[in-house]
Amino acid sequence: MERDTVKVCVPPEEGCEQAYVSEIGQYGISNATLRNWEKLNTKKDGRLTARANKRKSKKRVLPIEYFNNRENASFVQEVLDYIDKNAIDVFSALLSLGINLLKRNKIDHKEHVASVLNEYSNIEIAKELTTVAVPDDEFDILGLVYQSYLREGKKNITGSYYTPQKIAWNMTKDFGFSNNESFFDPCCGSGAFLLTINAKEPNQIFGVDNDEIAVFISKINLLVKYKDTEFIPQIYCLDFLVGCSIMQQHPILKREFDYIATNPPWGAMHRESEPCSIASKETFSRFFVKAFQQLKDGGAIRFLFPDSILNVKAHKDIRRFILEEAGLVSVTLYDDTFSGVSTRYVDIKCRKGVDKDKFKVYSNKEEKVVKRKTVYETEDLVFNLLSDDDLSVIRLVKSRGKFSLKNSIWALGVVTGDNKGKLFPEHHTGMEKIYTGKEIQPYVLLPAQNYILYDRANLQQVAKEEIYRAPEKLVYKFISNKLTFAYDSNASLFLNSSNILIPKIPSMSIKTIMAFLNSSLFQFVYLKLFGQIKVLRGNLEELLFPEISKIDNSQLSALVDDVLKGHTEKQENIEEYIFSIYGLTEKQMSYIKKTVYGKAN
Repeated sequence: MERDTVKVCVPPEEGCEQAYVSEIGQYGISNATLRNWEKLNTKKDGRLTARANKRKSKKRVLPIEYFNNRENASFVQEVLDYIDKNAIDVFSALLSLGINLLKRNKIDHKEHVASVLNEYSNIEIAKELTTVAVPDDEFDILGLVYQSYLREGKKNITGSYYTPQKIAWNMTKDFGFSNNESFFDPCCGSGAFLLTINAKEPNQIFGVDNDEIAVFISKINLLVKYKDTEFIPQIYCLDFLVGCSIMQQHPILKREFDYIATNPPWGAMHRESEPCSIASKETFSRFFVKAFQQLKDGGAIRFLFPDSILNVKAHKDIRRFILEEAGLVSVTLYDDTFSGVSTRYVDIKCRKGVDKDKFKVYSNKEEKVVKRKTVYETEDLVFNLLSDDDLSVIRLVKSRGKFSLKNSIWALGVVTGDNKGKLFPEHHTGMEKIYTGKEIQPYVLLPAQNYILYDRANLQQVAKEEIYRAPEKLVYKFISNKLTFAYDSNASLFLNSSNILIPKIPSMSIKTIMAFLNSSLFQFVYLKLFGQIKVLRGNLEELLFPEISKIDNSQLSALVDDVLKGHTEKQENIEEYIFSIYGLTEKQMSYIKKTVYGKAN
């Protein structure tokens, strides 16, 4: 599916939070980001460089996770080499391989098959590919060839990453079809979900995709699966999200279904779409909302999403829809990723007309029940999947909470725009130390490994000078699954792999605030409520600090001073002091330590 905007991660003011920016001309980026790119010559001749835009990548990546037998990679590569060497159109190659499959299954001569092939009579056939020995142990060999053929940039634009058989099967295995139930995939690709459906009759299966080649592959796959049945596959080349009146006249976009499951495109906004309640305009969110409208009462819908749907602020609206309108049934967490993509994925199952106060969570063959109301423990409705033990601690911390970091000063470290050219391992005249996230440890900084000529006019992005030169400030790792705050009283510079905080909380010194932020208790709360690999300002602002006495503040500050002087054993004293402020039980303290450190002590 062609996209007119891109998700960019040039560090914005809050540390490169995952946000979706408005469309600016052909680039799909914010004005500020565009200015930064222009400032550093990342835009040349009207085009973005590869650094700024992964969509231009010409690399091919074999989707290893989509193979049933990885030894077939050699066959796929041979087909790709044949296509390239002979300058054959990929559609011609796939049509030829499709005919090959139909012949092998002895159905190429059947009238209904001929009718389907006639739709593609304008596509040239590569005769050699109609007779080549095609592996017979693959779930979707045509889809494999097509996915392997597509360049990385194209797949990044379209979100075209096909779903492995085991994932598609897991998402559809509970669907029953004994009473003529219907199934629909609104972005079916080459038919991964369609092929897992255990329906007796193919007329129970429906699909839509806006990629003509993928639709062709789906049709061939269904013809082979139901080779003893005469039928025309109900797979249509349509853009499910386009609000064009001509498109909407197609019957498949008006009927309702018993089951809907799919892996929608991820990571961009869709410009030409119907009015939708999803403010982010994220494609996978819009697919879900529109598909849900075509679900029968009592019907089930199951979507594969990037795991960012669970906690990223931009997806709050789809989380609210899932919680309050869609009838959330379960969340399944997977450890895998797609080839060429670092994002992990989850599937979410809902049932129309169901309103339960609990839902199930599956991960690593484990199952637990989560109360729906726990999601409302966070402002952004993060799917934190809290247990009763988690809640007992979090609610205690919240009950004692009185202050937050919302009135504090925040800043991003220096964005050089060219670290290789502007950072040096040795000191030269006029340079000063600059720290990175790697040097940030709990409470203290390791020796800086880099020097910089600090010329603000020659740097891509800098914060206010008075923030960098503050007499006291905290710095923290941005990319981290734990809170790691260090103290700086030397007016030091930091790169944008670290963020800066000058906190303001009544009754607490900056060192006491750091003690709370580095404590296992706050680690636990942050992990359970937000669970991200990025430490985001918005999440930190939701942490609540208690009102403490002058004595408590003095004692904690003194303990931090000891740690800063090298007495690291005092960190355990800080832990115990903070636990005592909240009056935690031995059981709760043990559970916190086990969660954060992997052991009770």
